[in-house]
Amino acid sequence: MKVLVVGATGYIGAAVVHALVTRGDAVVAMSRSGKSPHEGAEGVVGELADTEVLSAAAGEADAVVHATAPTGDESVETAAIDALTRPGRPLLYTSGIWALGATGRDPVDESAPVNALPIAESRLRIERRVLAGGGTVIRPGIVYGQGAGIPAMLVGWAAEYGSGRYIGSPATRWPMVNVGDLADLFVRVLASAEPPRIWHAVDEPAVSTVALAAAADIAAGGPGRAERWSLGEAAEVIGEPLATALSTDQAIGSAHTARLGWAPKRSAVEDVERGSYVAGG
Repeated sequence: MKVLVVGATGYIGAAVVHALVTRGDAVVAMSRSGKSPHEGAEGVVGELADTEVLSAAAGEADAVVHATAPTGDESVETAAIDALTRPGRPLLYTSGIWALGATGRDPVDESAPVNALPIAESRLRIERRVLAGGGTVIRPGIVYGQGAGIPAMLVGWAAEYGSGRYIGSPATRWPMVNVGDLADLFVRVLASAEPPRIWHAVDEPAVSTVALAAAADIAAGGPGRAERWSLGEAAEVIGEPLATALSTDQAIGSAHTARLGWAPKRSAVEDVERGSYVAGG
């Protein structure tokens, strides 16, 4: 299968490229630099605003993975989806669990109603456009692994402020997914005969942000302290939309992924505390 990966040098995109090449697919890795994150993939230059480039590359592919970070410009995002969509040809769009909003205490699956957080309102509209065009939406939890992603920010806060920090209520939980497991799910969805739909990609449905903050403190060389950061204080540093998202309690599972044999067993807290987020880990 020839697969076009848009956003191929990003955190998620690079992992997806690696997983596809490992499976034996012919991968076209599109990025602004044109560099491939894997020697087994063909690197090409392109970005979401280049609709002609996107359309031409998509026309030559058997499947497309959209793995870019949000641009902040909904019109660009919408035009890119239209350029990448082809009837009967798989398109996998990378969304996120913030499209759901707060979920309550018990894990919810893909059938749950959505109440998108402000940071994800436009992404929810893009999801609907993807689905209307026959595409598939994958909503990852908070992605971790390889010392990157939001947990790296937690470690940075611990180093800067002298202790781990969590935002808002100590009861807040995040659904987590390892970046390698996420890439494996993309591969499994592409290889399956499943119809286009929404998939939740979550290793652990609800991980305590207090536990993650304490693990980040250990990774930064501390004893495992975790201090509360008020939403207002955090918003002054990272902006209100992101601070609100990181303070939102979510518990998320999936009604579908087990059918693909996807049932990863990892620990985000363990990886932060003594894995890839520790210097030299």
